[in-house]
Amino acid sequence: MSLKEYVRTSFELQGKDLLENVQDLTAEELAFRPAPHANSIGFLWWHIARVEDGWFQRSIQRQPHLWVSAGWAKRFGMPEEMRDMGFNYTLEQIEAFATPGRELMLEYWRAVRGGTLAFVDGWDPENDTIEVRAPWGGTMSVRDVCAQVLWELNQHSGQIAYLRGLQRGLQRPEYMGPLAPS
Repeated sequence: MSLKEYVRTSFELQGKDLLENVQDLTAEELAFRPAPHANSIGFLWWHIARVEDGWFQRSIQRQPHLWVSAGWAKRFGMPEEMRDMGFNYTLEQIEAFATPGRELMLEYWRAVRGGTLAFVDGWDPENDTIEVRAPWGGTMSVRDVCAQVLWELNQHSGQIAYLRGLQRGLQRPEYMGPLAPS
């Protein structure tokens, strides 16, 4: 398996697992926070979509985030602020976050993921010279960005699965992960 195939497969598997955990959640379950200082599933899902949008649209391709360019901020009733991705939110910001509806969130996430996979499909890792500015200073390669984004997506997807489990109990007993046949 080539690096490009591995990256694409990793995004596909992460997406399949995420959808398994959010596919039938109610508005109340999306908004549930187990403690006052904790994030909800809706916030975490919005955050990972915003992060992926930022890295692949703005940082790598040097295009505006889909959040702004495709009108998603307006559809969510939120400011067209490309830098607002949920990082370092205060307790007040977490409390004020209006959890988006599942269908709207799903549409945005699918648009972002479609853009990511389109980039990956056209990416040539062997001849990649793109340097991406890292938020902590310095630069990163696209390979490093893919590793960073997949790490973050998997971390937050695990949090989403945990929050779902707190509310509903164990996953479907027959669900053995995104590689198992459906």
